[in-house]
Amino acid sequence: MTSANHPKITRAANGSPSVDFAGAEKADGLVVDIHEHGTGAPVVEGQAITVHYTGWLWDGVQFDSSWDRGEPISFAIAHGSLIDGWVDGLVGLPVGSKVLLVVPPEAGYGFNDMGPIPAGSTLVFAIDILAAQ
Repeated sequence: MTSANHPKITRAANGSPSVDFAGAEKADGLVVDIHEHGTGAPVVEGQAITVHYTGWLWDGVQFDSSWDRGEPISFAIAHGSLIDGWVDGLVGLPVGSKVLLVVPPEAGYGFNDMGPIPAGSTLVFAIDILAAQ
């Protein structure tokens, strides 16, 4: 379900997401907005997961996208190796889910610059969980 005050994700024919921030309001904490519930096994912390994702700053600037690179990405989903917002937001969700995460700075990169991501940034991600093993 999508809340009226969350950013809106739309999908191109190939599944690539885009975002609309019109009317969106920053939440005080992590937002996990499940757009489509998967039917696979739940993601478990410590597993390797494969996802397609796009990430935006709250001002709408895109900073990363596996869709743009043309292939999904795999990595371990665990605290200490990934931002807490991804671990806290994705662990327990079934494979096949499509999710909007709004990650506040304290669950993202905090108050340090991280490449194209300025210190103190609220991050928005559209994530498709493709596999977990």
